[in-house]
Amino acid sequence: MKKSIAFRYSHSLLLLIAFTSCNKFVDVGVPANKITTDVTFNNDADATAAVTGIYSQFASTTSLCSGGVTVYTGLVSDELQYVNNDPDTKEFQANAISSNNPTIQIAFWQRAYQYIYQTNACLEGIAASQLLSSAVKNQLSGECKVVRSFLYFNLVQLFGDVPLVTTTDYRASSGIPRTAAHLVYSQVIEDLNSAKQLLKEDYPSANAVRPNLFTAKALLARVYLCLNNWAAAELESGAVIDAKKYSLVTDLNKVFLMNSTEAIWQIMSYGNINTLEGNSFVTFSSRTIPPYQLTEQLWQAFEPGDPRQVSWTSTRTLNGKNYTFPFKYKIPARPNNTISEYYTMFRLAEQYLIRSEARIMQGKIADGIADLNIVRARARGTDVAVLPDRPASVSQHQAIAYLQQERRIELFTEWGNRWYDLKRAKLATITLKPLKIGWQDTDTLFPIPSGEIILNPHLTQNNGYN
Repeated sequence: MKKSIAFRYSHSLLLLIAFTSCNKFVDVGVPANKITTDVTFNNDADATAAVTGIYSQFASTTSLCSGGVTVYTGLVSDELQYVNNDPDTKEFQANAISSNNPTIQIAFWQRAYQYIYQTNACLEGIAASQLLSSAVKNQLSGECKVVRSFLYFNLVQLFGDVPLVTTTDYRASSGIPRTAAHLVYSQVIEDLNSAKQLLKEDYPSANAVRPNLFTAKALLARVYLCLNNWAAAELESGAVIDAKKYSLVTDLNKVFLMNSTEAIWQIMSYGNINTLEGNSFVTFSSRTIPPYQLTEQLWQAFEPGDPRQVSWTSTRTLNGKNYTFPFKYKIPARPNNTISEYYTMFRLAEQYLIRSEARIMQGKIADGIADLNIVRARARGTDVAVLPDRPASVSQHQAIAYLQQERRIELFTEWGNRWYDLKRAKLATITLKPLKIGWQDTDTLFPIPSGEIILNPHLTQNNGYN
């Protein structure tokens, strides 16, 4: 059971991929090291259940695909501070993460590769099946490629070089070393371009809970931004914006609702909560100190009167002390067994900011500032006294400063955007060293889990963790 990433999860996979939206299992009844196309992928309904079952896991466990990236990158950057006593979580805030940290090993690494194995298995099963309709085959294959791309994008952002596994054959992936980051990105881009050919503009589900064509484009825009491919980032984000399928929600308190017109991809909630992120930040009891609070640096970064500071943060006063926490997701539980919030993976405002940066970096200053001002205009609403438009006649350097400020505020505590932005702009050390005792330049990458190195001696450790 220790031969490879894929093989280690094969037994649980057979149960998990068959997990349907109504929490029932499909009896696959096959050996634990493979999936047979004649059972799991013998009709459109079962194949769809296999793929959509992956999303239910995203919503029910802390991982790269739930609130995990937001919380822990918020701690290692300058967004969040942790006030409880869990030593493993404190390691993130101190940027002193040990290689045996259970969050790193289980929530991030193991679950990511578990999901990757599931998408690989689904892709193989879908491709081999002769019984699926062509429309369902294309849709499910496209969804799997979006999911796999999303996982690898975050893995490479957090860890750097990571093993690139695209098969369920444990013999092929046994002892696989870390793959160079640029090759992982190449696979991500290849998958997303393929997904663009397979997916339709319309969603195959109610609301935006399964990827469509624009989900692939939105993720591709994010990837190109991180690779400084400005022209491609502008093209993909522009395609999402210009489709006019999405619109910015004017009420800031409704941006993250399940029926948000801004949402490009959301994860449906399961269990007794609305979202894991809301559950982590808001807490069930109003008499409880919120464990994750906004840093003073983030609080002071808001411009005076910014409505986002009012709508997207909240303050709880206990024993005469104020505790301010993220409040984009406002409901920690599921009152009366109802759901109103879905976890938003991609939304339109980010696409405006991606296109803004891409345009500015290509010297299209006025066009980039125009995109940025669209996001500011939504934020200020009818209060014209706050968040005035940024001037278009500025230097590229000043325009980028405006853009970085807007991304920091609009996208705070969302999907590691602040952490990823600091790294790609090479501002991590300048920004964080004054705030973090013992900060090292190598802290921009997480450690490879020591347990994985024991299982696979071909894995190497990141610098700074040996």
